[in-house]
Amino acid sequence: MLALSVAIPWLASAQVKPAGAASSPLTLQASCDAQTLHVQIANTSDKPTSVVLGFNAGNAQTHVVNSLAVIVIRIATGAEEPYVYVNPKFALAEGPPWIVPLAPGAAHNLDLPLKDFISGMSYTPLDPAVAGGGSLELEGKAAGKLSVPVWTGRVRTMIDRCR
Repeated sequence: MLALSVAIPWLASAQVKPAGAASSPLTLQASCDAQTLHVQIANTSDKPTSVVLGFNAGNAQTHVVNSLAVIVIRIATGAEEPYVYVNPKFALAEGPPWIVPLAPGAAHNLDLPLKDFISGMSYTPLDPAVAGGGSLELEGKAAGKLSVPVWTGRVRTMIDRCR
């Protein structure tokens, strides 16, 4: 084994998490009832943080989420099945980024219809019976051409059982 780690040093070091790796300043909480996914995005850092949650449609008064997905495990295969949030009124719309600023300790809450989470594999809506026990993923994306600093990365949390 010593010869292997000498011959291929990247093999030994690739398994070690780099020292000082940054963790996300954001945390998620998610719960659901029969029709709605309740999401809280909180800034747990001691610095202000902004995140792109989607885009502004039409008159810029309508905020459209496109940064969330519910991930469930397929019973038949054990594979992850992503259900992306697609607002049906704005499925083909575009607009400037919807940036949500979060002061230290602040949170932003969203209530999203479960039926608007669509499977990327089967194109079916999310069933509340499988949503609870799945996980919610927030993907922080860059703000496009805007020079506004925003958090980028991914953060996940488990979804409490639907009530």
